[in-house]
Amino acid sequence: MLQCRSGPLVDIGSGDGRIVIAAAKEGFTAVGYELNPWLVWYSRYRAWREGVQASARFYISDLWKVTFSQYSNVVIFGVPQMMAQLEEKLELELQGDARVIACRFPFPHWTPAQVTGEGIDTVWAYDARSFRAGGGRP
Repeated sequence: MLQCRSGPLVDIGSGDGRIVIAAAKEGFTAVGYELNPWLVWYSRYRAWREGVQASARFYISDLWKVTFSQYSNVVIFGVPQMMAQLEEKLELELQGDARVIACRFPFPHWTPAQVTGEGIDTVWAYDARSFRAGGGRP
């Protein structure tokens, strides 16, 4: 869902770093924010082991304390309880050319540009130009 795209990528709640590392291997400058310090340290080790430490960075941080305006590609594997609040935060912060990829749980008010997979493997892609132009929240 990020083919033919460029620009910096962020994985919000990057866990073990697999998305950031895969993105770095595809040529993205990729950053992961994760609250769990053990997972961040493990991710940094994995990026080093995979040879992408120069283009894959990981930070210990609470997603609510980070500004995402500098990213044009956003990946989130959230939980239903946070998606509405995160939707509002991203609407305020992202530029018009941004694309947001939501894994497993969709955003409640946005209309996806693309959907793939099914069940727990469903992934939604949202383009900022649609939700920033009134295509989002009622």
